Amino acid sequence: MIHRRNLFRSLMAISLWPFTSVSRSVASPIEQSDNNQVWPKDNDPNYWRWIRKQFLLPADEGYFNSGTLGARPRQVTDAVIKHMLEVEKKIAHYDYKNGLQYIAGYDDQIELRRKIGILINADWREVAILQNSTMGLSFIANGLDLKAGDEILITDQEHPSSRGCWELKAKRTGAIVQRLQLPAPAIEPEAVVKLFSSAITPKTRVISLPHITTRYANLLPVTKICEVAKRQGIFSLIDGAQSIGQFRVNVKDIGCDAYVTSPQKYLLAPAGNGILYIRQEKMKDVWATLAGGHWNDPVTDGLFRLMQYGTTNMSVLIGLNAAIDFHNKVGTERIEKRIQELIHQLRNGLQKINGATVLSSTHPEMISAAVFYKAAGLTGKQLQDELWSRGKIRVRVFGDEGVRQCVHIYNSPEEIDRTIEVVKLLAKNQHS
Repeated sequence: MIHRRNLFRSLMAISLWPFTSVSRSVASPIEQSDNNQVWPKDNDPNYWRWIRKQFLLPADEGYFNSGTLGARPRQVTDAVIKHMLEVEKKIAHYDYKNGLQYIAGYDDQIELRRKIGILINADWREVAILQNSTMGLSFIANGLDLKAGDEILITDQEHPSSRGCWELKAKRTGAIVQRLQLPAPAIEPEAVVKLFSSAITPKTRVISLPHITTRYANLLPVTKICEVAKRQGIFSLIDGAQSIGQFRVNVKDIGCDAYVTSPQKYLLAPAGNGILYIRQEKMKDVWATLAGGHWNDPVTDGLFRLMQYGTTNMSVLIGLNAAIDFHNKVGTERIEKRIQELIHQLRNGLQKINGATVLSSTHPEMISAAVFYKAAGLTGKQLQDELWSRGKIRVRVFGDEGVRQCVHIYNSPEEIDRTIEVVKLLAKNQHS
């Protein structure tokens, strides 16, 4: 196993690379980017324009689908490319002792886990780096000891992975999955808390719900629901795929037993990364699903036993490290404030259009970085296509009902104005 200090030096060298000079010996196709620019001052009026230039998106395209896959800043992309080129150039020099690490999936990644822990307020031992949220959800569902008749409470607005992992568990063990119907679109925090509280029975063993719902983009009152679960000795799992990167995620304040998230969305990391948190007191309750060499060792290194899933792409982890650095450089509070400004501009504009309907909750405590809406007379697919063909605005369709539009720091007020103008024109045409 590579020494941890050597790993830390390697990670830091890679994560800092995009902010320094470019190595000519490993030139990349995007080497002519503006990586060497000095970051603007916090009060620079052109701060967000400079941030937008750190992404390779064409200037005339507005990308609003971060809830599926975030665009990555060139600092992240360059870090991944540089490491991949380094591997191919020096693979014969990999001696399992010194230098860059070329293989992921077997090493404990303590320094990167420590950085993630700081980001979500967890001890690094409580953090496992996986490949996506689906893997983390399945690890929890497969790892908990449940028997016939035990109840799992979920919502009717789960991502398919959040639902599927428990359906599989129920089919194999005889446990029972109760799908609670969230009121939609008019939804309030207390109604959700009451829904879960009322559904608990003496047989309830698990409560699993999204931090932010996938389609309607509603921010759920997970802290209050976790309080209810804890009082009754129920295991609580939060699917935070949509959350990390758009606001501060504090797993200790949430009070959940486990939390999974997808850094490739709002944290702007490469696809192929996932994060799983399990509260230290609950680690012993989760069996390993994939059996590596440390599958039965929950003491030495916390959740390392859940990270041994075979050979994977180390360059992707280098990208995750660079994405966290980029996020920290901008600052969580600044990112959250910017996102809130943009989403309120979008929501307010849509609500003023006769013929447009916001389907997400309008409760101020449930607003996230996205909004789900429809336009009268148009299917979701038609609305998605019209936004792109008329305004180069990329949103995501969900069935025939409507589209979800996510905002992030690479979006601009001008792009939102363009969205409003297109929706307004479409609504007018339908009523003319």
